[in-house]
Amino acid sequence: MNEFKPFSDPRVRWAAALLMAPFFLQLLGFGADFLGAGLCGDLFGRNNPLGFQSPLFWYAMGFMILLGLQLAYGAILLLVGLLEMPPESARGLFGLGFGLAALIAVLFVLTRTTGIPAPATQGLVFERADLDLLSLLLVGLSLAGGLLLRQMGRGLPPNPPTAA
Repeated sequence: MNEFKPFSDPRVRWAAALLMAPFFLQLLGFGADFLGAGLCGDLFGRNNPLGFQSPLFWYAMGFMILLGLQLAYGAILLLVGLLEMPPESARGLFGLGFGLAALIAVLFVLTRTTGIPAPATQGLVFERADLDLLSLLLVGLSLAGGLLLRQMGRGLPPNPPTAA
């Protein structure tokens, strides 16, 4: 009997790489002068107390946390084949990755168009963040990995065979 192994698909490793790359590109400051500051550019190089940080700092902090979660999720995708997870968990695990990438994309659009409420000295304020090439690249990589996972999740059989 041919055993069903959704985690051995090479696309899982591609999705993991696409989801992990934004964290490293942002952390290494890739293209700080050429491509822009990225999603978390306002997080680095500020020495203000937390009460005096701009909304852009809080946006950057949120995106850094999300990129860190995405990095951990990508590492789990790389290790999941070794962990002998049941094949039935593939749909949920792939859906989680798509949801994380979609959350990053939605927050990116909101922070670049209208802004989201963030703490400031005046209370909660809305401030738009600047759009730059590095942030577009980071969100694009995240979305590509998430959409690949979504496609793989939709391609799974509704009731995967279990090992007898």
